[in-house]
Amino acid sequence: MRILGFDTSAKAASVALSENGKLVSEFYLDSGFTHIETVLPMAKAVLDAARITPSDIDLFAVNCGPGSFTGLRIGIAAVKALGMSLEKPCAAVSTLEALAYNMQSFSGIICAAMDARCNQVYTAFFESDGTSVKRLCEDRAVSTDVLFEDIKKYVSETGKKVMLVGDGANLCFKKFGDEFVKKAPSQLVLGHASGTCIAAEKIFESGKTVSAGELVPNYLRLAQAEREKLQKEGKL
Repeated sequence: MRILGFDTSAKAASVALSENGKLVSEFYLDSGFTHIETVLPMAKAVLDAARITPSDIDLFAVNCGPGSFTGLRIGIAAVKALGMSLEKPCAAVSTLEALAYNMQSFSGIICAAMDARCNQVYTAFFESDGTSVKRLCEDRAVSTDVLFEDIKKYVSETGKKVMLVGDGANLCFKKFGDEFVKKAPSQLVLGHASGTCIAAEKIFESGKTVSAGELVPNYLRLAQAEREKLQKEGKL
């Protein structure tokens, strides 16, 4: 089975192609260009490198959130267009789960964290045995103070430091110090679409794929403008 995965959820963007669980090709870009400029050329480059066409893809996958509101919409729109035009199934992948697969070879607790601004993070915990990753909690948006207490709990239970991955890793590492956490290597700290492909294959195996029309972003919280409006109205 061939999977084409997209990650446009944060500052870096990437597209990857996997076949039967093996990474075939991947294009990763953190150059400052907007995702709308880069994502389709990256997809074409990935497919051209493998000498296949979009019609050869069995499953299209995309990180649907949490993440940048604009970034998520760009990736989802690209996959919707491909899935609808080719009538292929799609996989809506958690950005945090895709991030956890960056550290699949690590044995221990993985904390995927994305900067949600205002001293908050989008986060979820996972456990890896060095070959497979298991989710420990649902995706959520919490303050860094709440996250720190959760991390200390896992450290107390396991006796090992928690591995941070994601664009919130630097923020958390600076605030928490190195007593309870360590940070993923710089080349693995940000999202890679290869992780999207791994997560998508598990979605396919569990029979939870969706049609292109069913793909929607999972923001986890309201946009800042919406929050400010509700605060002014006394509804938040």
